[in-house]
Amino acid sequence: MATAWRSLVALNTVSLLAQLGQFGLGATLLPLALQARGAGAGAIGLVGSAFWLGMLAGLLSAGWLLRAFGYRGAVVAGVGISALAFLLTPALPLAAWALPSAAIGLGLGWRWIGNETWLYRLAPGSARGRVVGVHETLIGVASVAGPAAVALLGTLRPDAFHLGAAACLAALLPLMLAKTLAVHAEPEAGAGWRGLGLGAWIAGLGGWMEGSLLSQLGVALAPQGLDTADTARLLTVLGIGGMLCQVPLGWCADRLGVRRSGWICAGAAALATAAALVAPGSLPVLAVMAFTVGGAGAGLLTLGMVHAAQGPDAGEIARRVRQVSLVYTGLSACGPALAGLLIESSGRPAWLWWQQALLVAVLALLLRRDGARPAP
Repeated sequence: MATAWRSLVALNTVSLLAQLGQFGLGATLLPLALQARGAGAGAIGLVGSAFWLGMLAGLLSAGWLLRAFGYRGAVVAGVGISALAFLLTPALPLAAWALPSAAIGLGLGWRWIGNETWLYRLAPGSARGRVVGVHETLIGVASVAGPAAVALLGTLRPDAFHLGAAACLAALLPLMLAKTLAVHAEPEAGAGWRGLGLGAWIAGLGGWMEGSLLSQLGVALAPQGLDTADTARLLTVLGIGGMLCQVPLGWCADRLGVRRSGWICAGAAALATAAALVAPGSLPVLAVMAFTVGGAGAGLLTLGMVHAAQGPDAGEIARRVRQVSLVYTGLSACGPALAGLLIESSGRPAWLWWQQALLVAVLALLLRRDGARPAP
């Protein structure tokens, strides 16, 4: 039992450090650095989507990597390729930044499946919702620390890129303390899409909202006179919301179930989106909006993972974790590119908020439809 808890602590620490680089900086630094260098919404959206598409490729190829090198090898490969991409980005022309963005996402996908499947197999079933909530809270620290580091270090020097590489490599140290587990046999090809359910879809909608804000928030706020430092601070608040809300939502999932907890996220996101539409230039309102949407968006992923981690069968857990991860990442990739296209083609940055309102409406319809189904 002591070995299992030591491994849980070690793997949570791996996620904390790797997430700081791969997500905290990977999803925010490149879009803000491009904006500071004069890139348009379309170019920023493409680089932002490349991050998520790289992650999707990592999730799709993670099964092969796990079979070949085990959980530990997948994590090492993931953080290694992301660290290399961070180091190379400042030396590349802006037109090529989609490549390192995709490489950072690729590494995140490998580390995600390798580390989290390993972690959830070690978690006690009676407290799995709280274990997922604690884990999501810890990786939420990255969503706070990453944008805060960008605000502190700036985007025109390579310092923030070097920090991203260092955080990825530091994750290798606690990895050595985790108990080795044999990789469970993966389902046959195509089985990962069997029974695509509520958990996967709500996680995906949360990812779409989150991905759009991470990439296009700076573009949407520029007409209000807010610069990249202001955007980085608001993204820090977004991360604080995601960090602080996950343990309460994990507790709600254990007590109320995934669907009822999903209604809490939908209601909070609806109120926050309405506030942003009414007062798009007010920093206090935007800060409340960012905190609330950060908690709701990350919370939907937490609820999806709680749904995926239910039951004692390790193969089914692995299949559902992969399923939630793929849908979340695929829809997250849609967000930056489509939001950028809407903003650039219409010339109206407020389209970002209307897209978010539409996603909240789709979430409500999904929860209502699922609630109308008869219990099995």
